[in-house]
Amino acid sequence: MPLRTFFEATGDLFELTFMAMPWIGPAANVVFWSIIAGGILYWLREMSKHEKQQG
Repeated sequence: MPLRTFFEATGDLFELTFMAMPWIGPAANVVFWSIIAGGILYWLREMSKHEKQQG
């Protein structure tokens, strides 16, 4: 597979993604922020457990 084909396919994928953005609306932001907030809470909880194990 030539690199040109790969980059053209990647560009087509991005074009489709950006065309779908108006349909998605602010829901994408809510999903991303939820994932980030959940990851931070998980990380803080794990750090707290580790801190308790250290003494």
